[in-house]
Amino acid sequence: MKQSDPKLLSRRSLLWSAPLAMAGAAATMASRTAATATTTGTAAAAARLAGEVCEAPELLGQGAFQYHANRHWGLLDRQRYPVADCHGVCEDRAGRIVMLTNDTHNNLIAYTRSGQFRAAWETRFPAAHGLDIVEHGEEERYWITDHDRQVVSVCTPDGRELRVTGPDVLAHKYPDLGRYHPTNSATLSDGQFYVSDGYGSSFVHHFDPDGRYMSSFGGEGDAPEQLRTPHAVWIDARSGKPLLLVCDRSHDMLKWFSLSGELLRIVAVPDLQPSNVAAFSGSHSDHLAVCGLNGMILILDGSDHVVSCVGGDPPKYVDGKLQPLSAYNYTFIHPHDVYVDKAHALYVVQWASNQTYPIKLELATPLPL
Repeated sequence: MKQSDPKLLSRRSLLWSAPLAMAGAAATMASRTAATATTTGTAAAAARLAGEVCEAPELLGQGAFQYHANRHWGLLDRQRYPVADCHGVCEDRAGRIVMLTNDTHNNLIAYTRSGQFRAAWETRFPAAHGLDIVEHGEEERYWITDHDRQVVSVCTPDGRELRVTGPDVLAHKYPDLGRYHPTNSATLSDGQFYVSDGYGSSFVHHFDPDGRYMSSFGGEGDAPEQLRTPHAVWIDARSGKPLLLVCDRSHDMLKWFSLSGELLRIVAVPDLQPSNVAAFSGSHSDHLAVCGLNGMILILDGSDHVVSCVGGDPPKYVDGKLQPLSAYNYTFIHPHDVYVDKAHALYVVQWASNQTYPIKLELATPLPL
């Protein structure tokens, strides 16, 4: 996220402060009750009494996709491993959950799936915004987008930069290169890639495997094929034929394009502000998780029908049309990216959310893998 929406921020700040106050009061009560029990009985009694004032874990979502949130999953020592906005999250081939932050003390932080710290590195991206880990033969490559430096950088896992796609390759397209601010990238198996100009002029640009410009589509406007804040691009290969899915954030829409830029279909997600997409695997490989800046994660089935709103009221359809979505809990402030692991757990990172570390959500009832 680049620019702040005062209404959004004030509403989220209010929502965030209330539960913190309530949580603090509950913790104080639990501590006092436990202390009393310790002086009058056994430690077991203290634990039991403390538990009586603690609520059951919050259940988020509906149907088969109901989750318990572990808000403390990614907590680290802020002095050693600080974060600012947490913008991206992926998993590498070693099974580490890798998070991207725009704090240049450590743009990248890696965890185990259980939340243990593994590594922190990278310092070159003050506006780090998009992260994708791509298999390239026997190697992994990290694609990192920085919207202020106006670059998409391809790096080895240890940080060696292999290629930079900067604004100069688009000089013929932009009379004013100050209007180019890329936010995300998506890569095809043959090396071609797409870059969304989410914070600039709302184009999606297509490049060949060597980083040479090929074409553009979209552009700012309200026609169906146009975009407003194409925040993320993602290759959707669920049907066996790859398509380009664009999170058209300011239009509250998901838009699917052919690889040549032809608009194919639109799914409206009113009041979500879609920011990023992740795929499920295994038994639910036709499902998607869509992260929304307005405080929710949507689960879409293979027909792009919303089957769960994690962090919001149940999705409601009228005459086949999804009605405006509404966040109701305090778990999320501004979710910016989501990743789904093989156990269908969700990892969520957030923008402008009190420098929070990643949150992990685990299914209340496991699904077949």
